[in-house]
Amino acid sequence: MQSRGETPKRRNGARMGFVQEHSIRALCLDIDGTLYPKRMLSLRMIRSVFPSLLLGVRFNAVRQRYRLEQEEQDTKPATRDGLLTRQANLMLEKFGEKATERGTLLMRHRIDAQFYDAWQHTFLTIKAYAHMREALMMAKREGLQIVVFSDFPVAQKLQTLGIADLVDVALSSEGSGYLKPSAKAFSYLLDHVDASPNEVLYVGDSYTKDCQGAKRAGMHSALITSSKKGYSDADLVISSWKEFISLVF
Repeated sequence: MQSRGETPKRRNGARMGFVQEHSIRALCLDIDGTLYPKRMLSLRMIRSVFPSLLLGVRFNAVRQRYRLEQEEQDTKPATRDGLLTRQANLMLEKFGEKATERGTLLMRHRIDAQFYDAWQHTFLTIKAYAHMREALMMAKREGLQIVVFSDFPVAQKLQTLGIADLVDVALSSEGSGYLKPSAKAFSYLLDHVDASPNEVLYVGDSYTKDCQGAKRAGMHSALITSSKKGYSDADLVISSWKEFISLVF
């Protein structure tokens, strides 16, 4: 693992960045907590517990349960619609209600209103990490395909962050019917990447969902974190996008 303070290899006397050293052709990126600070995400997630605190708490619990059970039980159909239906039925179970066509539809509407629809507005004020756009511009100059991959819908986040012009493909794992770190979610991602898994560098802020999911799919991984702990499944551990630039290019 190449991490903070390590010197990249050299070729013909010149420093080799991670991209050149590993023949990277695509840069894949998580969004929330990776392209902008996690504290901005946390604040907006807190707001989403209103107007129903109970719905907010149970929605969070259901998302965690979904991740745990998704490999044991297939989502049918394996689409976002299938995920939203399965998610709504898990919510009904949390409330002690049976899943019926009408009940599922009403729960989906409740979830849309309190979470998905509300997030469309609250995420219009996020601010990008310093040097993040610079890093993506350097990736474009290197000829890399840039793909973003978020658990939640991308919506207008790329425009708000000022990078919509640099991103080639924008995806939500929900489109696969699964959530990170599911192998099926990362397979869905790779279907949209113009490179082999070992030619992809995936960057995220979650070690379990991003780095370990990407590594199991055969990609290289970079973790953006201020933690000093060891992360064996992260090829790079960075504390800032400025450091990312210095190690990758």
